[in-house]
Amino acid sequence: MVLLFAGTLALRPMEQRVNTLRAVAEPRGEQLAGLAGHGGVLAIFGGMRAALASGFWLRANLAWERRDPAATAALIELTVAADERPLYFWLNGARMLACDLPAWLPPAPEVVRQKRSAEHTRLALRFLEKGARWHGPDAALHVEMANLCLRQAGDVESAARYYRQAAEQPRAPYYAARIHAELLRELGRPGEALAWLRQILPALPADEPAACRDVVLARIEALEQELARR
Repeated sequence: MVLLFAGTLALRPMEQRVNTLRAVAEPRGEQLAGLAGHGGVLAIFGGMRAALASGFWLRANLAWERRDPAATAALIELTVAADERPLYFWLNGARMLACDLPAWLPPAPEVVRQKRSAEHTRLALRFLEKGARWHGPDAALHVEMANLCLRQAGDVESAARYYRQAAEQPRAPYYAARIHAELLRELGRPGEALAWLRQILPALPADEPAACRDVVLARIEALEQELARR
């Protein structure tokens, strides 16, 4: 009986360790699956996430210097699978996917280049959407998605949506809300732009230069006049 009791006590730390690993693994299954076969899972459980991610990121940059699109993309994915916390990896990884990789491809007619650019922009957007799932929603991720839509794809509708999502995040930059309104106006929806600006106005501090409260008031007045002339 004593031996049985002692054996039970000895197993408790092991059971607690297994339960801890399960608790970590279950919500991060998608990430851990990405690391399978790359020697990263044990490092994750061993508290070496940051070091592992830094190693993958260094290799991604070496692949970037060689202009190796497949290796660069794969190593960016391994980086965020190892450690999803740094925004730096998500933002710079997306820029590499959207801007650098298509530029390395062989010369082609303009139609083909535009198709390549669109495909890589979609790849970068999917990467950032994954960032919003793994890292958690963050204004910087949504602003980056909006900028990619504008600069790489010329997709004003999607950019407006992403800027609104950015503006709705905690500690979002004030400009995200203003740009959302400007894009609505550009899309021919001044009524929605006016309603949005009226909605955000009460939360804009008068003594905070970045809030640009006077600018927002002026835009509200301009939109009111525009709609009154219709």
